[in-house]
Amino acid sequence: MIVLAIPSARKGGLNDLMDSRFGRCHSFTVVTLEDKEILEVKVIPNPAYEEMGGAGVLASQTVRDSGANEVIVEALGPNAINSLISFNLKAYHVSGNNLTVKDAIDLYIDGKIELLDSANISGGGMGPRMD
Repeated sequence: MIVLAIPSARKGGLNDLMDSRFGRCHSFTVVTLEDKEILEVKVIPNPAYEEMGGAGVLASQTVRDSGANEVIVEALGPNAINSLISFNLKAYHVSGNNLTVKDAIDLYIDGKIELLDSANISGGGMGPRMD
């Protein structure tokens, strides 16, 4: 069984857009997969959404506490990837405009996304979200 956490732009869910930012997304959509089938979908708020600093680490802890063992992200800074790795969570990279959470899951199931082993953006300095 695989439990994926996907940063979501607003209220979360399969039809929500994926948020390009991991640490400061609004919520995480957590999806349980077994044999490439979706068994469960739940949405958890991201407490790091408006944090001044440490958002990637706090978001990583939130994902770990959700029971997820893998994440799908577009952008991941060094503190976030190091936190995920320390929690034994795998991170996969997906890119594309206006991808829904379901689109990202489909790409994952089809094996069309890559495992991340290092940050793909520089960290820090982004500040809290204002939207």
